[in-house]
Amino acid sequence: MKKIVLFLMASALSAPGNAQLLDRFRNKVEQKVGEKIDESIDKATQKKKPKESSPLENSTGQSSSTQHTENTPPEKDQQGPDSQSAEIQDINSYSKFDFIAGEKIIIHEDFSQENIGDFPTQWNTRSSAEVVTINNREGKWLRMAQTGVFYPEYLISDLPENFTVQLELLTNKQIAGIGQWMITLLQVKNPIENFKLGAEMDLSDVANFKLNLQPASSKGQMHYSTNLIGSQYKSGIPEFHTPDKSSVKISIWRQKQRIRVYFDSTKVLDLPRALDANAILNSMVFSASNPEYDNKDGAFFMSNIQLAVGAPNLRNKLLKEGKFSTNGILFDVNSDQIKPQSYGSLQDIAQLLKENSTIRVSVIGHTDADGNEDTNLELSRRRSAAVVKALTSNFGIDASRLQSDGKGKSEPLDTNDTSAGKANNRRVEFIKL
Repeated sequence: MKKIVLFLMASALSAPGNAQLLDRFRNKVEQKVGEKIDESIDKATQKKKPKESSPLENSTGQSSSTQHTENTPPEKDQQGPDSQSAEIQDINSYSKFDFIAGEKIIIHEDFSQENIGDFPTQWNTRSSAEVVTINNREGKWLRMAQTGVFYPEYLISDLPENFTVQLELLTNKQIAGIGQWMITLLQVKNPIENFKLGAEMDLSDVANFKLNLQPASSKGQMHYSTNLIGSQYKSGIPEFHTPDKSSVKISIWRQKQRIRVYFDSTKVLDLPRALDANAILNSMVFSASNPEYDNKDGAFFMSNIQLAVGAPNLRNKLLKEGKFSTNGILFDVNSDQIKPQSYGSLQDIAQLLKENSTIRVSVIGHTDADGNEDTNLELSRRRSAAVVKALTSNFGIDASRLQSDGKGKSEPLDTNDTSAGKANNRRVEFIKL
């Protein structure tokens, strides 16, 4: 058997243009061999285990009308939100995370307004997907089990030269070894092009950046491309490699020609000349491929998609306008616990204060309009105090230069009728004293 495999691999190498086919073949062989080894070890060392709960679906792969909850247990190194033993990461765990979100949020998609079991009302596809909930995960998620292209129709304007995209992505253990998920940021003339240009990794004459992930392949794989640099490949992605690490927070930062990509706190790409500096992007497309002949129960899930535009200019706003606000300081739901992903924004603010050592500021917390007014007011005050503590404890800012206060939902910056508006209202403001 080993000789046959080696012969086939050598034959593939000798044929021109078959490098990608060989990669897939090698990955498939490695995966199958690994599965057989694991199976043998399990039989030799363990008693027969009870059958694990599978996603609550019927035989067609579509969730039943009475249940749309995916039963995905917490990962080895990442407990779900409902777990009593969930480990809270401190800010310093993201000390190398220099990502700073855009100034104004224009898309915040958490599918909270959608009905469970439906396809999102303001999205489009020629395939099928559905909104579900997931055990041990907060909120609603878009489940992409079928191969297809999916995109929000409400992104209808050109994006500026500086913008950021963040989202949470996870997969279940049934995903195929060659199952793929892709995000494409591109320039299109009409919506029909979203389906054509957002589905494959092939090069195009239009400006685009494409990121393709294969978490169930050997070691985890990533393909990426732009119309300028062509198609590139990277193997070994521990931040998103099933079954050990089946979820990831993806952050993408476009800054004129430069594109940076982060998986959780790790910067995985920093491309200084990825795009033409004047390239206009106006569409965001997601696609998934999970061949049914491998495993029809495999699926990708995504949520908390946030697109923000503009480069925050803290220095100019504080010195000239006397104040600025940021959405880059994030908190756990209904909590004053600062998320570690806030490190980049906090570091930027701390650097500004260090460079202007005579400035004193008032740190003011704001919430959206959801919930009780008194509760929101108290929450905003506790969050403000948490920011002051972080700046003093983690970044060495003198406490005498900082005051804290909270305004709750009393001073909205945007509408509270949309998810993006609410996200803009959930902010921390800094006012020069």
